[in-house]
Amino acid sequence: MHRSKKNPMFLDIEAALSANFGRVVAPEPEPQAECDARDLKAILNASGALAIYIDSGGRILHASDASAELLAYPKEHLLRASLSDIVAPDHRDILSGLLRNAWARSTDEHARLRFTGGLPESVWLEVTIRPDPTPDGLKRFILFGYNVSGWVLAEESLKEESMADPLTGLGNRALMRKAISEHILTAVRNRSQFAVAILGLDGFKKINDSLGHDVGDGLLREVATRLKAAVRTSDIVARLGGDEFVLLLPGAGEAKVAIELAERVVATLRKPFHLAGCQLRVTTSLGLTLSGDDPDLTESSLMKRADIAMYQAKAQGKNRVAVFTPEMDRKQQVQFALEQNMFDAVQNGEFSLQYQPICAPSTGEVWGLEALMRWERPDGLIPPSTFIPLAEHNGLINFLGDWALRCACAQLVHWDSMGLHFKYISVNVSPVQFQHPAFVESVKRAIALSGVDARRLVIEITEGALMADPEHAGRLLSELRQAGVRFAVDDFGTGYSSLAYLQQFPLQALKIDRSFVAEMLQSGPSRTIVFAILSLARELGLMSVAEGVETAQQCALLSEHGCDFSQGWHHSKALPAAQLEQAITSGALKLHACRQDSKDHQA
Repeated sequence: MHRSKKNPMFLDIEAALSANFGRVVAPEPEPQAECDARDLKAILNASGALAIYIDSGGRILHASDASAELLAYPKEHLLRASLSDIVAPDHRDILSGLLRNAWARSTDEHARLRFTGGLPESVWLEVTIRPDPTPDGLKRFILFGYNVSGWVLAEESLKEESMADPLTGLGNRALMRKAISEHILTAVRNRSQFAVAILGLDGFKKINDSLGHDVGDGLLREVATRLKAAVRTSDIVARLGGDEFVLLLPGAGEAKVAIELAERVVATLRKPFHLAGCQLRVTTSLGLTLSGDDPDLTESSLMKRADIAMYQAKAQGKNRVAVFTPEMDRKQQVQFALEQNMFDAVQNGEFSLQYQPICAPSTGEVWGLEALMRWERPDGLIPPSTFIPLAEHNGLINFLGDWALRCACAQLVHWDSMGLHFKYISVNVSPVQFQHPAFVESVKRAIALSGVDARRLVIEITEGALMADPEHAGRLLSELRQAGVRFAVDDFGTGYSSLAYLQQFPLQALKIDRSFVAEMLQSGPSRTIVFAILSLARELGLMSVAEGVETAQQCALLSEHGCDFSQGWHHSKALPAAQLEQAITSGALKLHACRQDSKDHQA
């Protein structure tokens, strides 16, 4: 027989429920107990709480007056009803499970359930279910509950607020994560597919910085409005934060359909916006990924794929759509691992400098050197084209660049002490390093620590770095030029299209990009460009240095047309300091004979 230790309070509730009903489930109370039951019944009715007594089938045996009032059910009807009549259909199975557990465990069960009764709208009750067997072991239960509808509505309101972006009124990241997770389940069940897109506004920071955050916020609201108008009614639009938005595109599992939708969105946002009396134009980079049939698909992996594709779109020139491919993920994983290993590489001394001779094309004599950074890991060499952008991204470029300047200057002085006198050494400077506030001081410190003549240090900088902020670049170059440092424009001809800066900045040399030199024997246009740069340098009084010279024919043609210096594998590849010394002492490379106090031949 099922026994349950009865709480005195619930005994009193049972007595109160049975008072004034035709059926009596307890022995006739003593006069004092009868008085207590009447008092408890009054308390129950005054509380407005649900208090009902049911059998094993859920039939209501007794109910308080307050229960009938709470459920808007006539009491006589309530006493002929069962739980299935008053509990919302979607909660009936939950209640059945609670009843089973309460009886099996002889413990109270608690839940928040939705009741309907005779109400036009449902009511939420926080319910306690207690097993209360009769003396002969029949299943009986007491249900007691408080109306928590107000709390539930408040919670739902807070949830809605937590899923909304306050600036645009769109959904936020939390809503989109929930929606994508639900669509994954639906896609698996129905064997359907969908797409996810993340888009970012190109150049949004400039608008914020130039026109203020109020205009920026207004632009984001306008973008949200256009996005909702551009997509289908079944699509979901949310804002991730900043200038990034995300789209969930159900039924767009085929690449063609998804790409058409994505390109429509990009085209819509390309049209001008009118804000604060201004006409603003922005472009959009959009990354797109398809759900596919991956059994391990998650919301997080889809968002990650779309994000990777968006940054690929930005890397490819912005204002475009990029569709995720596994190769994108592989490349990002490799880059991430390299970026993390880079910090250890600095500590482990894996970075070094190698030196490539800069020679007179007519004689092959070595006049100067270019210091080139190398990263040699235990598993192989990492090319500069790979690790320099990573160092610019994680901030290590400033540390590495400062180290390269100090090391190159010290090495030049060390060679002087060995009797190997090079006219100058050039060091490449990253645009990020060039813009750093401490750059000038780092150059001066490298000169001071090594004791090198500042006129023998040439800093190579690209056209793009000079023109990113011309006023800042002009002040910086002038200050260092006064200290004696010289400057060469690296990769000349591939960057900024205006030549006005050649007069604006205190420059001493132009380095002809290797792409023109490589093609000048076979390509008439490349040859014309090389000759034009040589003529330009000559007329402006600048030295010319041709990069990437690999053949004697190239070297001869450059010499014939007045090129001052050449560098490339025709003369020598970049060498570690010890190998360079050996090449010179062995005669493999011929050092230009000059005295340290002779007139500098600029480069």
